[in-house]
Amino acid sequence: MSLLSAQGLTVSFGTTDVVAGIDFEVPAGGTLGIVGESGSGKSMTSLAIMGLLPASARRSGRIDFDGTDLTSLPERQMRAVRGNRIAMVFQDPLSSLNPYYTVGTQIAEAYRSHRSGVSRKAARQAAIEAMERVHIKDAGRRVDDYPHQFSGGMRQRVMIAMALSTEPELIIADEPTTALDVTVQAQILDLLAEVRRDTGAALILITHDLAVVSEVADQLIVMRDGSVVERGSAERIFSDPQHAYTQALLDAVPRIDDSIGELRTTTGGPA
Repeated sequence: MSLLSAQGLTVSFGTTDVVAGIDFEVPAGGTLGIVGESGSGKSMTSLAIMGLLPASARRSGRIDFDGTDLTSLPERQMRAVRGNRIAMVFQDPLSSLNPYYTVGTQIAEAYRSHRSGVSRKAARQAAIEAMERVHIKDAGRRVDDYPHQFSGGMRQRVMIAMALSTEPELIIADEPTTALDVTVQAQILDLLAEVRRDTGAALILITHDLAVVSEVADQLIVMRDGSVVERGSAERIFSDPQHAYTQALLDAVPRIDDSIGELRTTTGGPA
C-alpha cells in the first residue's frame, strides 16, 4: 500500500519546468531513493512534497499522502502535516539550526508546535529522549549545548532527532551525508536504517551519491534535467542499469580496484 504517491508532479519557474511531470510511489514503511546529479530536480521534488517551494514557483500534478492530495490543502491544513506527519532532514544542519538557541530548545519547540498543551518540562524530556534515540551520548547534559558545540555528524543526528520527535509517518532526508567524512556517512545511514526499522516510518533518501543508497533504499528513481530516466528496485538498477545516464552515474563512482587513470564523468550539465 502506498503511503505517498506523485502523479505528473511538475514544478515550474516561469516557462521552465525544473521537475517535469514525474511519478513515484513510497510504500508504508519502505524506502525510496531519489538519485541524480546537482540540478536534476531532486531537492525541488522534496520541497514540492513539503509545500515549501519559493513563492515564484508553480506546482502542478498530484501528491497523494495517505489518501489526501497535498496540493489541494490550504496552508493551515498543510502545517498540520508538515513537520508532524511528514518530517524533513535538510542537507546542511549548521544552517538549519539556530545558533542562538540550544539544540534542546529547538527540538522541544518543534515538538510543542505539534503537540498542543505540552509543558516546557515535558517537551524538554521529549527532546532528551529523541537525542538518546539517535545515540547522542549524555543527552541529558548535551541538550543544553549549542549547535557550534557539536561536530557535523552530531548536528545531523540532532536534525534527525528533531524529525523523530513528532513520530512522523514519512521522513524525507535531503542529502543527509553532505560534507561528512566516509565513516560518519556510514553512521548516519545506519542510523536512518535503524530509525526506519524501529519506528516503521517510510523514508525518502535524496542523494547524488549512488553509494549512499546502495544499502538503504528498496526502490530507486534516477532523475536528470527534472525527469525520471529510470526506476526500479535498487538491486536491479545496480546490477542491470537500463539507461545510459544511470550507467554513467555508476561508472563515475570510484572503485578501490580501479587502476589510476582518467576519472569517469557524466556528459551534459545541470538543468
